[in-house]
Amino acid sequence: MKQRLRVVEKNTDVIPYQSPYQEIATYVRELLQCDYALVAMPEKDSIRICAIAGAQSESSRNIADLVSRLREWGPMVVDDSRLIAAPMTRDHRMVGVLVGYSSKPGTFTTEDLQKLMNYSHVALGMLTNASPEDHDSTRTTFTAEELQHVSRLITIGELSACFAHEVTNPLMLIRGHVRFVEESLPADHPLRINFDVIDRASRRVEEMAKRMLDFSRKRTRRTEACNVAELVSDALRFVQPYLKTQYVDMRVQADTQLPLVELDRWQMVQAVVNLLQNAADAMADVEKRVLSISTAVHGEFLRITVSDTGTGISAANVRKIFEPFFTTKGERGTGLGLFITKQVVEEHHGSIEVETSNRGTTFSISLPL
Repeated sequence: MKQRLRVVEKNTDVIPYQSPYQEIATYVRELLQCDYALVAMPEKDSIRICAIAGAQSESSRNIADLVSRLREWGPMVVDDSRLIAAPMTRDHRMVGVLVGYSSKPGTFTTEDLQKLMNYSHVALGMLTNASPEDHDSTRTTFTAEELQHVSRLITIGELSACFAHEVTNPLMLIRGHVRFVEESLPADHPLRINFDVIDRASRRVEEMAKRMLDFSRKRTRRTEACNVAELVSDALRFVQPYLKTQYVDMRVQADTQLPLVELDRWQMVQAVVNLLQNAADAMADVEKRVLSISTAVHGEFLRITVSDTGTGISAANVRKIFEPFFTTKGERGTGLGLFITKQVVEEHHGSIEVETSNRGTTFSISLPL
């Protein structure tokens, strides 16, 4: 695919070897624990290398040979699992690629590829925020602690998926023994009600585990004609346990007769889940906690609206809420929810708007029909 390759040297002024490109390359190398990593950008049928981490001893020819082994932009693990690549995409267009290389065969796994794909969204946000028009109002550098936080989040997600998978077997064992004991009891035995409670509780845990696995499962980006009311229902089922712990009154107005919309279903479910969780957190300090979600057609757009009755967002923070790592939740917040939501919506050629006051906040996702 790439017939020509032009490497940007350190002494050129096309794209300097500095933040945020160098920060991204350095973090990719740490994330993958590889020999070296690089950030590259497309240029017609060639590719420019913008930053390299850990390859000071490598010549430009060796780096060029490395990148030329990529048969396509990725995501992929090739070259005896020594080479790994994940694209950065915006509006279905590839705008960059993250590459890691190890001299040891068999180094990279599908888990490493998932980590790199997850981080590609953050890397894209860093490069977007570094654009000249946003330079004065948007933070363009991130601390090592913030980047390490991304790695911890990825690890937690992997462990959660493993937990959800592992918990299924003991649940089936519990239910099997409960059923065996229950069958040995007379029909009118007073203990039967206790076994019914255990069975219902175990089924609930099993259902939550399945939802967690569904939500965390790696998927290839794929759009399909979606019923947005069903999509909202999926998001609500996933977040419902959390809303209950926050004593949130949920109100839903989802029109089941809306036209179908071409979406990546699971990406949009994640975007809606992020808004629902944020809305619940925004009402932590108020007595009246009402979370409303609605869907409707407005002109040529389908709109998903999420509203809360919290204390609102300050004027100083409104312009920062979609920045990666920005959070007002202290240690409880990741600062990535709204950032990822905005990325997902814009990849679907939509937009997201916010209205806020001291009586609450409303986020509106508009998707083209």
